[in-house]
Amino acid sequence: MRRSNLSVLALILSILLICLPWHGLAADGLSQSCGKITYATNPNYPPFGWNNGKGGYDGAAVALLRKVAPPGVHLVPLELPWRRAQEMARSGSIDLLLAIRPTEEREKYLLFTSHRAFANPIVVFTRHDPSFPYGQWSDLKGRLGGVSIGDSFGHGFDNYLKTELTVEEAPSAENNFRKLAFGRIDYFVSGYYFSMAILKGGPLESLIEARQPPVTDGDIGFAFSRKSACSGLAVDMSARLAELDRAGVPERLVKEAVAEYVALQRRDARSE
Repeated sequence: MRRSNLSVLALILSILLICLPWHGLAADGLSQSCGKITYATNPNYPPFGWNNGKGGYDGAAVALLRKVAPPGVHLVPLELPWRRAQEMARSGSIDLLLAIRPTEEREKYLLFTSHRAFANPIVVFTRHDPSFPYGQWSDLKGRLGGVSIGDSFGHGFDNYLKTELTVEEAPSAENNFRKLAFGRIDYFVSGYYFSMAILKGGPLESLIEARQPPVTDGDIGFAFSRKSACSGLAVDMSARLAELDRAGVPERLVKEAVAEYVALQRRDARSE
């Protein structure tokens, strides 16, 4: 073959390589050096995640991870308390955390996917009460609210809650919903999907409503430890998350997980 023909062939091959999706090539190379991803999620955060009693997790976040992880990469759940999982991510002892909200502090040691995993609106729950108008944060002034210990909401609402509102903390969403149903608080601020997983099908569902608009429209994502050898996969996984989000897949997985969690709760109640 003439040298000129070889040069033309080399040029064509170079153009083809440039036009190939680079993130797919990157993911393939990384997946070969990252044979497994260890991960954890909040075990008390349905419908996004809960312990399955088999040393791992079920829920929408795990289902979504299976759809975005590169082929050939082994997914290894580590069943851990949520606070410990975050500390392990800080030290690089675990690769990936699921369904976690970005904060300035967390971004120091976590590399978040650039596209969200799930929408996670924070809403106000009240009793069915037409005398309680709600349309903005200031409508909560002068009323006693409830939050769960350790919850934060972002987008400026945490500071507004501390400086402008009167709230009580309770250990869990279940405690707050009972307080709300019995009139001990006027409203409860919590994640919409999480709270619906707790309420749906239960005795308090008919007494309580979620008010609109949301307090905040925060998202939750997937986040690699910055010390993980697998953190480079965040680029390709972000692209895949965006593709699935456009197709409505995360929202569908959340709805399916709510139904699954409610069915599990009913089954457990019958067995007691």
